[in-house]
Amino acid sequence: MDPVFMGQVLVRLLPPLGLTMLVSLTALAIATPLGLALGALRAELSDKHPASRIIDAWVFFVRGTPILIQIFAIYFLLPKLGLQPPLFVMGVGALVLNSAGYQIEIGRAAVQSVPRGQWEAAAALGFDRHATLREFILPQAARRMVGPVMNELSQLIKASSVLSVITLFELHKAAEAISSANLRFSEVIVVEGFLYFVFIFGISLIASALERRLSAAGALAGAGSFAR
Repeated sequence: MDPVFMGQVLVRLLPPLGLTMLVSLTALAIATPLGLALGALRAELSDKHPASRIIDAWVFFVRGTPILIQIFAIYFLLPKLGLQPPLFVMGVGALVLNSAGYQIEIGRAAVQSVPRGQWEAAAALGFDRHATLREFILPQAARRMVGPVMNELSQLIKASSVLSVITLFELHKAAEAISSANLRFSEVIVVEGFLYFVFIFGISLIASALERRLSAAGALAGAGSFAR
């Protein structure tokens, strides 16, 4: 191991790390509201509703196929439809397709985990189903989604490395290029792994702090939810 060479690799990998962060955070910013909204909708619909079948098909496809297949689906099918977006857009689209499929289940599970007594109490106070969902159920469900959603971001960051197959010059693709050019794979892999670890560990710390804050706020809000 050559510390000087590894330092040089670290500096060269910082811009691609920025691209990895950008593509991951952009995908999460799109996939989270989309997936959680569809998950909440799915929790309220019957299994036979047409929208439920479409949502279930999306989840089934995402959970039943490797992300590599989903990336290639975006990469090869869009041009056949006459669309040729930039690689960044394709990469974000593939990650959104994948992440939203998992977050649908996060949203549905969170909504369904709220005790039925909350629905009944809101109905007794004169709230209709939509108002109950908006005012009482979703705020409680949102606090339960924080951990799984932040975990999904960690998965997104790791999944972004697969975007190297469509030549998006993110962290893993850049590391591959450096190691191939220098034939020094061990040092590059160590530096690449270190950067992924630091990024994901930082996200984990943010997630833990956010969960603690929301749990404390939720305890106070829950104590007086229907006190009025």
